[in-house]
Amino acid sequence: MKDKHPGGRPRKFNEKQIKEIQDKLERYIEENNIPIIVEFAYKNNVSRDDLYDYKEFSTLLKKCIAKKEANLERLSLNRETFTPGIIFSLKQLGWSDKKEVAITTDDETKRKLEEIFNDRYSKKNIK
Repeated sequence: MKDKHPGGRPRKFNEKQIKEIQDKLERYIEENNIPIIVEFAYKNNVSRDDLYDYKEFSTLLKKCIAKKEANLERLSLNRETFTPGIIFSLKQLGWSDKKEVAITTDDETKRKLEEIFNDRYSKKNIK
């Protein structure tokens, strides 16, 4: 009798292929000052999504992103570098050039603000 498949979709890469991709990715990260995951995927005929889907690549992907971010930040400090391109790349990595402020209030303050707003903008005060 055949062994039953454990379920789920079969893996795209076997262990040998995973090891080969890991080795190539490690080399790519070391050889490039600003490693780009989609470039690596394209040059090695794998999909970027496949790289993210395999937990075996997660540490290397984090290393790749960290190196890219560090080197882009370093370049942004150099006045001779094309800054809009660096800003775009850093925004893709989660950076922001706007300041976000969160305002919180307690219930009593909220009640007082609603009272002031309602008094000021109630229908009887609007002409």
